[in-house]
Amino acid sequence: MKTKKLLLASILALGTPLLASDIDATKLFQNKCAFCHITDLSRMDNKSAFLAPPADEIMTHAKLEYGKDKAKAIKSMSEYIMAPDPQKTFCASIETFGMMPAQKGIITQKEAEAIIDMMYTKYPRKEFTAKEAETKGAGGMTFEKLDINKNGSITAKEFQIFRANRNNIDPNKFKNTLYFDRMDLDSDGKMDRKEFDKMKADKMRKKQQAL
Repeated sequence: MKTKKLLLASILALGTPLLASDIDATKLFQNKCAFCHITDLSRMDNKSAFLAPPADEIMTHAKLEYGKDKAKAIKSMSEYIMAPDPQKTFCASIETFGMMPAQKGIITQKEAEAIIDMMYTKYPRKEFTAKEAETKGAGGMTFEKLDINKNGSITAKEFQIFRANRNNIDPNKFKNTLYFDRMDLDSDGKMDRKEFDKMKADKMRKKQQAL
């Protein structure tokens, strides 16, 4: 009996692991994330001043990527937060902002999971989605719009110019071509119509799965 009591006392002294349910994810997000990933809708018009994509934009793309599979989103995105990998990004804004710094040592894995859980529930807000639709219009992305010089293929520069104009971003803000490179399936430096159609089909399939 005495041995069991000593063992129990030792376990209690070491403490118990922090559960996601014990974490105030909203407060943690405000303290650790909101400075870069803004949530103030009144600031959305000046995207060139952003340090990182807004929370609403991240979750817009996340829900396109993961749909209703919230558990997969939490696992994948929390792992990405702790150790970012350009091959695992699903957001084209990586070309504008570059790779986010790894959060390992700043927050714990459980805290990262709690933050993503909260964000998946709260964002994107209807006001953001409506504002984005108004800004981008109903025209959508077509091969003809991206092929600026009409030579039958789309370069990384043309892709970025289209996105800059569509999102009111300074084209000179783009830092890399990581997202475009993933769509350039044969790695020849340009996207032909077949590659573009595959990219659009993938997006449509993910939208259907998210419904």
